[in-house]
Amino acid sequence: MRRREASASRTTFGPAAHRVGDGAARNVAPGSRPLRLAWGLVVLALAVGANARAAEYRVVLETDSVYHHIIVAEDGVSRYLRFDRSLQSGMYLADPFDSPFLYAGYMHLGLLFRPQAMRVLMVGLGGGSVQKRFWRDYPQMTIDVAELDPKVVEVAHRYFAVREDPRLRITVQDGRLFLRKTAQQYDMILLDAYFAESIPFHLTTSEFVHLAHTRLAPGGIIVSNLIGALEGPQSALFRAMYKTFATAFGGLYPFPTGFQPSRDVDTLRNIILVASDQRGLTRWEILSKARQVARRVTFPEFRTYAGDYYDGAIQSADVPVLTDDYAPVDTLLPIRNWTPRKP
Repeated sequence: MRRREASASRTTFGPAAHRVGDGAARNVAPGSRPLRLAWGLVVLALAVGANARAAEYRVVLETDSVYHHIIVAEDGVSRYLRFDRSLQSGMYLADPFDSPFLYAGYMHLGLLFRPQAMRVLMVGLGGGSVQKRFWRDYPQMTIDVAELDPKVVEVAHRYFAVREDPRLRITVQDGRLFLRKTAQQYDMILLDAYFAESIPFHLTTSEFVHLAHTRLAPGGIIVSNLIGALEGPQSALFRAMYKTFATAFGGLYPFPTGFQPSRDVDTLRNIILVASDQRGLTRWEILSKARQVARRVTFPEFRTYAGDYYDGAIQSADVPVLTDDYAPVDTLLPIRNWTPRKP
């Protein structure tokens, strides 16, 4: 394994990360803080010449694990974690609990459906943006994390201020195996386990979703971070995942990040999908819940995030239910045909 730390030179890391989001990252203008990037997973240019405006980053760590080529780099404002070609996580250097990625705040939307959650499981660690924020903001919670790659855990500890204690426990194990072995019942299970640009297929299938459902306490929910579009040519994976979750859950509630209904149904973005046994919540009911829960959440934009609930029909007749026998994730994946928009 190769390892390089604290590079003295400044290296082209990819397109300027603070510019990747388009109008969907509507919070603030470029250069201000907190700027939330519209996509939590960003395919980066591999060559210096791929983007004339490519920004320079200081590489803090470059190493290989069994599963990933890992790069940690920073730009003076934020530190980023990259697996292979894809940004996975980030934190502001001035506040390690705050993330420049828009999706990280949307993961808190599970509290709309389970505001008194006590036991939480997160599948996938990355840089720990969601995990450490939950740990800080919700002292009533005990958080388990299942992360496959021990090197990722090491990097999160050393470079992203992730600290374990009795309320935040990390197990180095595949998320599905963890669920199969545990007898714990969870109020929320959060899924955010990307393998570079893709999702491990065994974490997408109906069998996995049903297994996760059996590990929920009564009234428990799953919150899944997906990359895709609601409609159009880049929507196949999201719609297949939606159809697959529907085999186990009666209530599915998608929240596309930074959503503008007039033009955004076919735009590639993070979509936070909340799966619940509670059927048929209306937009008015969700916004009413958001007004109540917002008092407990430290994101001033929380009610705006809740307002991005998409209550249109999700068409799924042309996509499969994903199963252990048939889960063509790489074929359905939109990311391979997508590059970041230029500013």
